[in-house]
Amino acid sequence: MMPEQNARLIAGCNAPLAALSLFIAMFVLWGARLSGGHVVDWQGFILGRDFLNFWHYGIAAWGGEAARFYDVAFYNGLLDALVPGHDYPDQNWSYPPHYMLLAAPFGLMGYYWALALYSALGLWLYWKVIVTGLDGAAERLALLAMPTLAVGLLCGQVSALLAVAFVAIYRWLDRRPLAAGLMIALLTVKPQIGLLIPLFLILTGRWRVFAAAAAGTLALVGLSLAVHGVEVWQTWLMRGIATQSTTLTQSNVIVMGLMPTVFVDMILIGAGRPAAIGAQAVVSASAVALMWLTVRATGDRFLQFAALVAAGFLVTPYLMAYDTLVLGWVMMMLARRAAMAPWQGAVYFLAMAICPLGVALALVGLPGTPLVLAGVAVWVWRAAVASDQAMAAVNRATEPSRSGSAAASSATP
Repeated sequence: MMPEQNARLIAGCNAPLAALSLFIAMFVLWGARLSGGHVVDWQGFILGRDFLNFWHYGIAAWGGEAARFYDVAFYNGLLDALVPGHDYPDQNWSYPPHYMLLAAPFGLMGYYWALALYSALGLWLYWKVIVTGLDGAAERLALLAMPTLAVGLLCGQVSALLAVAFVAIYRWLDRRPLAAGLMIALLTVKPQIGLLIPLFLILTGRWRVFAAAAAGTLALVGLSLAVHGVEVWQTWLMRGIATQSTTLTQSNVIVMGLMPTVFVDMILIGAGRPAAIGAQAVVSASAVALMWLTVRATGDRFLQFAALVAAGFLVTPYLMAYDTLVLGWVMMMLARRAAMAPWQGAVYFLAMAICPLGVALALVGLPGTPLVLAGVAVWVWRAAVASDQAMAAVNRATEPSRSGSAAASSATP
């Protein structure tokens, strides 16, 4: 049962969160028009702008020129041809080649049919796996009102499916280690998201999950090599990673605002690349240390996994805010455990609103969103320490006193 004050806070935040989601929808869709059979927004992107990349991974999966898609000029030439007479805004095609294996079915459909199926599947799984697992109506509404979800759906991002994957991994870690490992293997299509998962599995001694994840990853990469050849992997290593890295330093202010990392914040304020790398290294090391301390402090499965999620988002220099949707579930689970202090209530709201918060700060040249992720990590660590202290108190209370034990021993014939 959630403490009453937490339930009130969550219910009170739902209206402003829903209003922010509505504002985002208006911002994205404002001025949308039909052009060449496509819905084009005021920025020149078609509906589901990020899904357009995923759809092209599906198309490339069935063609013989997959490696050419990593060429920026070639790929953006394809985008320009979508809408006749329209100079489509540049986009990057930079994820690893085994992403094509997951996208292949969608490449067989028309764009909008594929987008509709993809969005419906993500929303349905998010509802079934995550939202319905919560008891209170206010909690369920909170997960649906999150601006992070709105951004993910409007941009055709993988946000909902990524959140579902994290929750599924948590539930399967000990009950179904093979399934958990295979789900972790699927996350390697977005490698920046799961950087700390191998370390977490080692720290918690989950060797069967580790082995399943390693075998699943090797199988995916091997299948990709068998289907699409070595050249596409060579091209990704030489061009794809480099192209993706330019997003960190050469994106417009809105995109940079959607990246809640210390590296990007340092670039945003003009600190320069060396300073950004140094600051990110310090934060990454601190995040790993905090995860390690949390795992050591408690045997609580949820708190250990929550520490992995929070630290994983802090450790990577490349993260999009819409990939943090699972934090809504993490904070709902934390809110069930103890009454939130004022600072935790602030972290809750800011983490739920991290997408518009980051953009708003970036527009006025201010950093800050990584502090929100750090707040979640500290919240999890504090909960772990409190859990350990509570368990120690229970053990002391139930442990027979020395004098009582001695008397019992002497009375034993």
